[in-house]
Amino acid sequence: MSPEPVRSVLDPEGAHLSALCRLADFRDQRVLELGCGDGRLTLGIAPVAASVVAFDPDAEAVERARRFLPSDLAERVAYQVASGKEIEIEPHSFDLVLFSWSL
Repeated sequence: MSPEPVRSVLDPEGAHLSALCRLADFRDQRVLELGCGDGRLTLGIAPVAASVVAFDPDAEAVERARRFLPSDLAERVAYQVASGKEIEIEPHSFDLVLFSWSL
């Protein structure tokens, strides 16, 4: 039996994702997610976003995120192991930038 995705454990009511969706419209946006951890927010944003590049320096968390990524979202989501200091981002290549619990 595989473990539950962390999103259902840390935000079972979907309050964090709901709050984000009240602040920003992710539909058809190119999203950069800093500090994605194991993808708890990525999975909620990706179905409506044009694309999501999500990164985190914690390789184990990123591996969990990849493991729980549904196949129908695989073309929209790119998970990377990186820190904000080292990731190379092309200027103006994203419409929205998101971070949560990443300070």
